[in-house]
Amino acid sequence: MLCSLMLWRPTLRPRSPLIRRIEIGVFAVLLTVIGVWAWQHKPSALNLALFKQELRVALVSHPHDHTSIDLSSRADQFEHVLLRGLAQHIGARLQIRPVAGPHEAYRLLHARRVDIAAGFLVAPNGDTGIEVGPEILPIEKNLVYWNGLGQNIGSTAGMPDGARIGVTSTLALPDDLLGTNEYPRPELIQYADGSELVPALQSGFLNYAVLTSIELSRLQRVHPELRSAFEFPARFSVVWLFPTGYDRSLIDAAHAYLDELRSEREFELLFDRFFGHLDVHGLVDVITFSRFVEDRLGQLKPLFRQVAQEYGLDWRFLAAVSYQESLWNPDAVSPTGVRGLMMLTRATAGSLGVTDRTDPEQSVDGGARYVLQMLDRLPASVQEPDRTWMALAAYNVGLGHLLDARRLTERGGGDPDLWLDVMTWLPKLAQREWHEQTRHGYARGWEPVTYVQNIRSYYDWLVHLFPTPDDRPEMSPIYLRVPLAL
Repeated sequence: MLCSLMLWRPTLRPRSPLIRRIEIGVFAVLLTVIGVWAWQHKPSALNLALFKQELRVALVSHPHDHTSIDLSSRADQFEHVLLRGLAQHIGARLQIRPVAGPHEAYRLLHARRVDIAAGFLVAPNGDTGIEVGPEILPIEKNLVYWNGLGQNIGSTAGMPDGARIGVTSTLALPDDLLGTNEYPRPELIQYADGSELVPALQSGFLNYAVLTSIELSRLQRVHPELRSAFEFPARFSVVWLFPTGYDRSLIDAAHAYLDELRSEREFELLFDRFFGHLDVHGLVDVITFSRFVEDRLGQLKPLFRQVAQEYGLDWRFLAAVSYQESLWNPDAVSPTGVRGLMMLTRATAGSLGVTDRTDPEQSVDGGARYVLQMLDRLPASVQEPDRTWMALAAYNVGLGHLLDARRLTERGGGDPDLWLDVMTWLPKLAQREWHEQTRHGYARGWEPVTYVQNIRSYYDWLVHLFPTPDDRPEMSPIYLRVPLAL
């Protein structure tokens, strides 16, 4: 029996043709169903980003959009900060891919090699391969020229025939430049970035260029010869752009994140930090500052660097404070008796051991120590950059008056630790109904507000005039890490 079982070999009977046809048919139907489902259901962009644990972003890098924090990594760009927050919001790692201009960003979107394109981009006209995401900022565009080479015209109607106009993208232009039957279309020449337009305008190769209002504000600080011929009536929006072919899950997540920032004032505070000082000075101030940089700063720069290095500060910060105080004039004297580069009062100089307020070394050294004293005496709850801005206000109006304004701010429902709130209450110290409620009484509270905003603006200028790492210390306890510029 056992032997017979060992000799037995199983045999498989072939399936009937009918069963085979049924199996093939069922398999074909399943493939068809899967194919139709895949065709009708776009992949979730948010799930893809979460699966990769990576949010890939093409970020147009603008040289005019940097502060002194980290010029090499672009971590100080306004939109970079927002994008970093979005990545944290969805639980992914931010992967930035720097690109030279809008066209490169559009190309990466079409190839689906990035999840988002950003960097002061506007929606391209008629591009069906790109999805428009949330609005970041409203923005204006200006037609600009180089003073002495171009003309101040009021509209495109005054543009000379055959005018050459530099643009950073031909896909998002005002209608005025697209040509009509009445006016000939100008020659449009594309450049990667607004800063590349400057030498072309300066040389006369370009008659005009199209810049955003923010680009003009920042570039004009370094090139006061840039002038606005007029502002285009059309309004644009800085937006984030997304590739097509996916659902709107990632776009909806970006909308939700920005809405949350705006509802909690985080967006407002971030905007003020980067752009709150850009409109402080007009063209006359730009020209005056540029002239004094040439005539006066050179001989004082070694002193600012020496004192800044000693106290771990950014020399450009000390230079900005000194310019606001004295226009870099060591012999400056105010009607109230303050003197020197840092305009120290007699009492303040005495408390700091400064024996000669008109001596540049003593003045800058004393001014630096006085700023540090104000920083140390502020409540620990005040964080940077608000801490530095309030310290500057105290330098100007006195710590007691600043503390009075903080108390009024808190009583009024504001946040006494935010400069944006305190600066709205400081001017009320000049009004009897308010200063009678304070410990230190009347003060010309509008002056420290102007004072701080001016220094932020001057510091911004100096950062762009002297941007290299050699112009700042390796480490700084306060100012090097504070995004006062932009």
